[in-house]
Amino acid sequence: MLFRSFIWTLGNNDAFYTPEAVLSYSREGYNGLSHNMHSFISHHIISPDWAQRPRPILINNWEATYFDFSDAKLLKIAREAKSLGMEMLVLDDGWFGNRSDDTTSLGDWKANEKKLGGTLKKLAEKINRLGLQFGLWFEPEMISEKSDLFRKHPDWAVRAPDREAYPGRNQLVLDLTRQDVRDYIVSAVTEVLESAPIEYVKWDMNRHLSDAYSASLGQRQGEFYHRFIKGVYEVMDRITTAFPQVLFELCSSGGNRFDLGMLCYM
Repeated sequence: MLFRSFIWTLGNNDAFYTPEAVLSYSREGYNGLSHNMHSFISHHIISPDWAQRPRPILINNWEATYFDFSDAKLLKIAREAKSLGMEMLVLDDGWFGNRSDDTTSLGDWKANEKKLGGTLKKLAEKINRLGLQFGLWFEPEMISEKSDLFRKHPDWAVRAPDREAYPGRNQLVLDLTRQDVRDYIVSAVTEVLESAPIEYVKWDMNRHLSDAYSASLGQRQGEFYHRFIKGVYEVMDRITTAFPQVLFELCSSGGNRFDLGMLCYM
């Protein structure tokens, strides 16, 4: 949060709860502090359903194929992975909409069946028959200007009025301060997760939050950052509660996100 831009309006009898902070002390230097934090997170932050469970050994197709893949390529990778003792294949970016590069389709969470050689369920079941679990990549907080979603709801993108939006990594951020945006994300992700035997989700955030403004907040723009993160929490809570059997991985290679609260869900 940018504290210098933070302003929260409180009315009569209103209350505001600040984010919690974690403090630790060790006589063993940084290594001791690291051990303290690992223990605290494992026993008090991460869901007890997942905290002490071993994670599957997985292969992600991204650096093998980038956007250029087919069901035949994926099955070849899966067979090799299985022979090496891996337990899961995670299908990364490019499985949805018209996503053949990084300029399009974020927000259009519909499987590209032509590219996959059939439905997502059909592909996942082929992977399962090889003896591997199946996982899937999402970037739910983002939207491409070249997308059906943006054409339908350009006002859902975070952008300041009378100023050209900054398309970091060729994408914009969805305004999660808005309930209709949050409901859309939950609905879209839920539909995909219900469509196939998906046991793992890689939840990415590849760009930082900029152009902080929401038309829905009116004169209360100082509340934007806090309301945005609360919105992210709500979305994650609703989805992970609905799919407790799915292991969610939080990824933020370009978003510079470090938020311990996320690990309550991921």
